[in-house]
Amino acid sequence: MFDPYEQKRRRAREQRQSRLNRIVSPDLPIDGDAVEARRPTAAVGGLLDAVMDSVARELYRDEARFFDRLREQWAELFPGCPARPGRWQEGKLVLYVATAGQSFALRPKLPAMKRRILALDGAPKGRFALLVEIKGRG
Repeated sequence: MFDPYEQKRRRAREQRQSRLNRIVSPDLPIDGDAVEARRPTAAVGGLLDAVMDSVARELYRDEARFFDRLREQWAELFPGCPARPGRWQEGKLVLYVATAGQSFALRPKLPAMKRRILALDGAPKGRFALLVEIKGRG
């Protein structure tokens, strides 16, 4: 990632190092890790977050494949349905419709749609919910 302040920080670090070299006599033994030359360490929390994100991506990879297959087969499974699969997030399939009227007409059909989706190969195990969101065709 590009850091616009990297050069500025590097110059400041070099100035501190040169100032330290002027103060400390080369004849004296010095600590190899002078306080002025130390760099801040990365936060452990960021590392743990990165590890957990990668594990979560691995766990949800199968569900993402299922969602891709569902999007491909949607027209065959639900012909003439005004909804289309929009996004998959945390065990919830969000269906997009164009108007509020379509959303209203679709709501009584959601339990049957859910049963049909769960009957497919590779369907998610555990909790699963269908949500409807009004999102225009554009």
